[in-house]
Amino acid sequence: MKKTEAIGVLIDITGMDIVDSFMARVINETANMARIMGTEVVLCGMQPMVALTLVEMGRELIGVQTALNLGKGLDKILSSTKGRRTSLHSQVL
Repeated sequence: MKKTEAIGVLIDITGMDIVDSFMARVINETANMARIMGTEVVLCGMQPMVALTLVEMGRELIGVQTALNLGKGLDKILSSTKGRRTSLHSQVL
């Protein structure tokens, strides 16, 4: 069995047009867990209304970078890990 270590987590919410308090909490907790495990976290594809709703609900994404789309999010992860050996794996939930 090959041991791998995640260097980053991309959370792509491009398909979310609206967000409720439960989903905001899930995104926040997922990002926090990933950061605690030592990975970079990038939230990408956030629609303007989703961002506005998060602000209005007082949900801060502390320590989470944002990107316009998946490609730019991947660039952020890779640029923050320069010099480290990386391999790319994806997991769609």
